[in-house]
Amino acid sequence: MGIFMFHRPEMPKFKYVPRYYDPEKEEWEKKKAARGMDADLSDSEKLRAKMRSKWGRNDDDVRAKKRSTANTLRYVVVFGFAALAVYFIFFTPLVENFINMFLKLGEK
Repeated sequence: MGIFMFHRPEMPKFKYVPRYYDPEKEEWEKKKAARGMDADLSDSEKLRAKMRSKWGRNDDDVRAKKRSTANTLRYVVVFGFAALAVYFIFFTPLVENFINMFLKLGEK
Protein backbone atom coordinates (compact mmCIF):
# COMPACT_ATOMS: atom_id res chain seq x y z
CA MET A 1 0.00 0.00 0.00
CA GLY A 2 2.87 2.36 0.70
CA ILE A 3 4.09 1.87 -2.86
CA PHE A 4 0.85 3.21 -4.29
CA MET A 5 0.88 6.29 -2.08
CA PHE A 6 4.24 7.54 -3.28
CA HIS A 7 4.01 6.45 -6.88
CA ARG A 8 4.84 9.27 -9.27
CA PRO A 9 3.97 8.84 -12.93
CA GLU A 10 6.77 9.17 -15.44
CA MET A 11 6.95 12.58 -17.10
CA PRO A 12 6.27 12.71 -20.86
CA LYS A 13 9.35 13.10 -23.03
CA PHE A 14 9.49 15.53 -25.87
CA LYS A 15 10.68 14.34 -29.23
CA TYR A 16 12.66 17.46 -30.09
CA VAL A 17 15.00 17.13 -33.04
CA PRO A 18 17.41 20.07 -33.26
CA ARG A 19 17.81 21.55 -36.71
CA TYR A 20 20.77 23.44 -38.09
CA TYR A 21 20.10 27.04 -39.10
CA ASP A 22 22.53 28.65 -41.52
CA PRO A 23 21.76 32.34 -42.18
CA GLU A 24 24.33 32.50 -44.99
CA LYS A 25 22.65 29.64 -46.82
CA GLU A 26 19.25 31.28 -46.39
CA GLU A 27 20.59 34.56 -47.84
CA TRP A 28 22.10 32.63 -50.74
CA GLU A 29 18.79 30.89 -51.42
CA LYS A 30 16.96 34.23 -51.41
CA LYS A 31 19.46 35.74 -53.84
CA LYS A 32 19.14 32.72 -56.13
CA ALA A 33 15.36 33.02 -56.06
CA ALA A 34 15.53 36.74 -56.82
CA ARG A 35 17.57 36.00 -59.94
CA GLY A 36 15.14 33.32 -61.05
CA MET A 37 17.47 30.40 -60.38
CA ASP A 38 16.33 27.16 -58.77
CA ALA A 39 16.10 27.63 -55.00
CA ASP A 40 14.70 25.76 -51.99
CA LEU A 41 12.18 28.49 -51.15
CA SER A 42 8.42 28.33 -51.26
CA ASP A 43 6.58 30.05 -54.10
CA SER A 44 5.54 33.00 -51.94
CA GLU A 45 9.13 33.51 -50.71
CA LYS A 46 10.40 33.38 -54.31
CA LEU A 47 7.85 35.96 -55.39
CA ARG A 48 8.74 38.21 -52.44
CA ALA A 49 12.46 38.01 -53.27
CA LYS A 50 11.84 38.82 -56.94
CA MET A 51 9.71 41.83 -56.02
CA ARG A 52 12.38 43.15 -53.65
CA SER A 53 15.12 42.82 -56.24
CA LYS A 54 13.06 44.43 -59.03
CA TRP A 55 11.84 47.30 -56.91
CA GLY A 56 15.32 47.95 -55.50
CA ARG A 57 14.24 47.61 -51.91
CA ASN A 58 16.86 45.16 -50.78
CA ASP A 59 17.43 45.93 -47.11
CA ASP A 60 21.09 44.90 -47.21
CA ASP A 61 21.83 47.36 -50.02
CA VAL A 62 20.09 50.19 -48.18
CA ARG A 63 22.03 49.49 -44.99
CA ALA A 64 25.32 49.32 -46.89
CA LYS A 65 24.65 52.68 -48.55
CA LYS A 66 23.79 54.30 -45.22
CA ARG A 67 26.94 52.84 -43.66
CA SER A 68 29.17 54.07 -46.48
CA THR A 69 27.62 57.55 -46.33
CA ALA A 70 28.14 57.71 -42.57
CA ASN A 71 31.75 56.56 -42.92
CA THR A 72 32.44 59.17 -45.61
CA LEU A 73 30.94 61.92 -43.46
CA ARG A 74 32.99 60.77 -40.48
CA TYR A 75 36.22 60.90 -42.52
CA VAL A 76 35.42 64.39 -43.79
CA VAL A 77 34.79 65.69 -40.25
CA VAL A 78 37.96 64.10 -38.85
CA PHE A 79 40.03 65.42 -41.75
CA GLY A 80 38.54 68.90 -41.25
CA PHE A 81 39.49 68.94 -37.56
CA ALA A 82 42.97 67.70 -38.37
CA ALA A 83 43.38 70.41 -41.04
CA LEU A 84 42.24 73.10 -38.57
CA ALA A 85 44.68 71.83 -35.94
CA VAL A 86 47.56 71.89 -38.43
CA TYR A 87 46.58 75.40 -39.53
CA PHE A 88 46.48 76.76 -35.97
CA ILE A 89 49.74 75.06 -34.99
CA PHE A 90 51.85 76.04 -37.99
CA PHE A 91 50.28 79.15 -39.54
CA THR A 92 49.11 81.27 -36.59
CA PRO A 93 51.01 82.68 -33.64
CA LEU A 94 48.52 81.04 -31.25
CA VAL A 95 50.82 78.22 -30.12
CA GLU A 96 53.79 80.59 -29.92
CA ASN A 97 51.78 82.94 -27.67
CA PHE A 98 50.87 80.05 -25.35
CA ILE A 99 54.50 78.99 -25.09
CA ASN A 100 55.64 82.56 -24.33
CA MET A 101 52.90 82.92 -21.73
CA PHE A 102 54.03 79.75 -19.91
CA LEU A 103 57.68 80.84 -20.07
CA LYS A 104 56.79 84.20 -18.51
CA LEU A 105 54.84 82.47 -15.73
CA GLY A 106 57.85 80.29 -15.00
CA GLU A 107 60.20 83.28 -14.70
CA LYS A 108 58.16 85.02 -11.97
